[in-house]
Amino acid sequence: MPDTDKKDDAPVLAQARIIVVIGPLELGGAERQAIQLARCLMQEQQAIVEVWGCGPPGRATELCDEFGVRWRVAPIPLPWSKKRSEQLKRLAGFARALRQARPNVILPFMFLPSVVCGLTWRLTGARLCVWNQRDEGRDRLDAWAETWATRLTPRFVANSGHGAEFLTQTLGVRGERVSVVHNGVRLAAPERDRSDWRAQLEVSDNCLLACMVANLHSFKDHETLLRAWRIAVDRLTPEKLETVLLLAGRFDDKYTELKQLAGDLRLGDSIRFLGPVKDISGLLHAVDLGVHSSINEGCPNGVLECMAAGLAVVGTDYAGIREALGPRSYEFLSAPRDAEALAAQIVRFALDPALRAEVGAANRLRAETEFDPRASYEKMLPIIASRVGSSTQPATMPDESDGNLEESNGAVRRPRGRSGLSDGRTEAGKR
Repeated sequence: MPDTDKKDDAPVLAQARIIVVIGPLELGGAERQAIQLARCLMQEQQAIVEVWGCGPPGRATELCDEFGVRWRVAPIPLPWSKKRSEQLKRLAGFARALRQARPNVILPFMFLPSVVCGLTWRLTGARLCVWNQRDEGRDRLDAWAETWATRLTPRFVANSGHGAEFLTQTLGVRGERVSVVHNGVRLAAPERDRSDWRAQLEVSDNCLLACMVANLHSFKDHETLLRAWRIAVDRLTPEKLETVLLLAGRFDDKYTELKQLAGDLRLGDSIRFLGPVKDISGLLHAVDLGVHSSINEGCPNGVLECMAAGLAVVGTDYAGIREALGPRSYEFLSAPRDAEALAAQIVRFALDPALRAEVGAANRLRAETEFDPRASYEKMLPIIASRVGSSTQPATMPDESDGNLEESNGAVRRPRGRSGLSDGRTEAGKR
């Protein structure tokens, strides 16, 4: 939900104190959506917003600084402890930190932060906690924690119908408490153009570039994609078509294994591990085909970004990907872990530029109409404002000058001016 042209006439959350809770301060699709929402609430609603995460500062904090959003390293009790007594102790410490921050609204993103906040928010003085389900149901926890967290949380948002079904059918949340709000995606202006990107990648303008935008972790299925790419390269070589697969995403737990597999498959220069890419818009405008192989999805940002760039997308026939692409692209999806079928779709688009252009144009239109950032923001706003109105008393988030934060074991970052740069005075208390 980036900047939008239209502004609300009268902010309903002016001076409301809102804490957005994520997990590790790294950047994925869910974290990007959370920070973009924080930015909109701050800019358009004049709310006092802070993003809380755990672990060392990473690319999520860089995006916060870029957007001018305050962030904090907070005592979020993750990873989850298997010892209930230990986890309850950590939950109590997190509740104290939240209470000292005096929030009006708490917005956790993803499953684990939503459970943590669901269990603690009523102890903090907040008026509302909104559970944000960003996947189809992964990282399950102890039954007692899930049960009590869902009972205590008043409102739920899922970014896909599949995620909403998980909430209602698996966790037993009443349907009237659940809303579906799709991700809003709008690509930034490219930092480099197609020719610059291709020069950096050392490929010709005639080379067919395919790209998967996703962090390299176990919830994606890069392995099947690599096996499919081997098949596709073998079939396209007789056509004298140069092909290169780009993997754009953080090197998480599957990176070493995937590098080994690429070597075993002798993919050589036909595959590039790019790592995190800041200029994703520029990269995608240099690409010819989007690919997305996965075993778990909510509504994948990586697919939506390819659509917004006007790319045809092939991938796994999974509910979240179907929901993103829509009926026009169902025929281009393959069964999970079916490398042969995925390769066939890649080859089909590689040999048919007209089809790529037709499907890419349809994808761009769908991204603009169904996954518009303004529409997503306008659906979220009344949910957040349902218990917090314009009568909220003006205040500021407690910062490092507030002695009450001595126990929070966290760090606060405040943006400085329009540049969004932190001022460097970050320690809230001794660890």
